[in-house]
Amino acid sequence: MKRLFWLILIGLLLASTAYLGLNHDPGYVRISVGNWLIESNLYVLAIINIAILVLLFITLSIVRRLWRAQKSAGQWLGNSRAQKAAKKTNEGLLAFLEGNWGDASKLLKSSADKSATPIVNYLAAAHAANEQGNKKEAELLLQKAYDKTTDSDFAVGIAKAQMELDQNELESSLATLIRLKARKPNHPFILKLLRSVYVRLEDWQQLIQIIPELKKAPNADKAKLHELEEQAWRELFTQKADELQRDNQVDKASDELAELWKKLPDSVRYDDTVILNYATQLIRLQNGLEAETLLRKMLVRNWSDSLIALYGTVKANNPAEQLITAETWLKSRPNNHVLLLSLGRISLQNELWGKALEYFEASNSLHPSKESLAELCRLEQHLGKANSHGSDHISGLINALALPQLPLPKTEG
Repeated sequence: MKRLFWLILIGLLLASTAYLGLNHDPGYVRISVGNWLIESNLYVLAIINIAILVLLFITLSIVRRLWRAQKSAGQWLGNSRAQKAAKKTNEGLLAFLEGNWGDASKLLKSSADKSATPIVNYLAAAHAANEQGNKKEAELLLQKAYDKTTDSDFAVGIAKAQMELDQNELESSLATLIRLKARKPNHPFILKLLRSVYVRLEDWQQLIQIIPELKKAPNADKAKLHELEEQAWRELFTQKADELQRDNQVDKASDELAELWKKLPDSVRYDDTVILNYATQLIRLQNGLEAETLLRKMLVRNWSDSLIALYGTVKANNPAEQLITAETWLKSRPNNHVLLLSLGRISLQNELWGKALEYFEASNSLHPSKESLAELCRLEQHLGKANSHGSDHISGLINALALPQLPLPKTEG
């Protein structure tokens, strides 16, 4: 509207000027260009110039509108392609979440270049390829993710470590994770992946080192981490005993295992399963006297049925004192069938056959079990007493349970 107003105003001014000029001499204009000669008066020339200017203005306006239309068309086409890429990306991610790896990889790859977040497409497509067992394709897609965006090496590194872990390439995954951890030491997901790698590598020492960091992570399941810590220490004691036995260094078992015991954190030092494993390894490496001392001290501090069960199988330096100690515990636990079973076994070590028989009978009466029954029947067999369970059945039970080797009366006859 503004342009039209000014054009009308200029037109009126020109018309007024032309009207006024008709009452005066219009003048004479002559233009010679080469063989061309143009003669006219001033007003005609002015009108021609104005007409040229108007045509030029109209032409420029048309060109400008055409350019804008072309630009709008290009934007529309670009938006259309982006929308198609976004649709494919969404479909690919849905296929990924559904575990449809083939479709996920195809859709995510085809839409990656037009996607607003190409790194997401390439990383998800790499995971999908990896799930299909296509290692080379996964590596290629990871490289594209790395090349496509800046500052993507950390995310690509995490994806690479995950895929190596899935492919059971544990050493490679560990190397990748250690590099990433050096950059971000407390990254929760890096620590979680490291935990998985260390467990599968059975590298209990390194696992123990990162557990405090794992506990500090947001939303850490501290109960499960505590169980994992206990497992790691149990496995470490077993691993150390295996190493000593393999290297024929059983004579160093006492010192080596004691040194490991000193490193135990307070959070697991008095855990039944850890103590039980420590004592078991001592017994295994012919350090039963130390195992008896350890178990006795721990039972005084904190009662445990699993510990008293093992205590009944170890040989103390003084079996008589061992029996007296265990019988003092019976005063406060008269109906503990595990304690009664262990008292029967300690009585065997003291060659008190009658007392052992009474304890086995009491244990089996309170809580019938294959173990108490087998001990009872084994002792009865050696005492020459008949049992009502069938000799073949009992012999099979005794052999199947692998009862501890303990002193027994000589079989009569």
